[in-house]
Amino acid sequence: MSYEKELAAAKKAVSLAVRLSQEVQKSLLQSDVRTKSDKSPVTAADYGSQAVISLVLQRELDPEPLYLVAEENSEDLQKNGSEAFLESITKLVNDALTSDESYASSSLSTEDVRKAIDHGRSQGGSDGRHWILDPIDGTKG
Repeated sequence: MSYEKELAAAKKAVSLAVRLSQEVQKSLLQSDVRTKSDKSPVTAADYGSQAVISLVLQRELDPEPLYLVAEENSEDLQKNGSEAFLESITKLVNDALTSDESYASSSLSTEDVRKAIDHGRSQGGSDGRHWILDPIDGTKG
C-alpha cells in the first residue's frame, strides 16, 4: 500500500472526526460528560471520533487489514441506562459520515458503531501496519 493512500485516508478520517467533535462542542453540557468504569471522563465526541476514524480507515484502506490501538471501548455503552447515549453517538457518527459525499448512503446502527469503537482493541504486534489513536482529550482540557 502506498503512503499517499494511507495519508489520504488519515486526513479524511481526522477531518470527519473533527466535524463530529465540533458538533458535540456546540452543545456540550456537563451532563453530557460520562464517567467510565476507570473513573475517567468521556464524552460522545471521544466515542464518536474513534468510531468515525475506525470506520473510515477500514473502508479507505481496504483490502489491507486495519490494526487499531485506541483508548475507548464500548463496555460502558452496553450497560443499562446507556441506550440513549449510544443512540446520540450513533447519530453523530452517521451525520459526520454522510457529510462526506462518498459516505452519503451510510446509515449505521448502534451495533455498527459499537463494533467500530471496539475495533480499536488491537494489541499491536509485529505483523502488518498498526494505527495508534490517542485523541486530544478535550474532556478535561
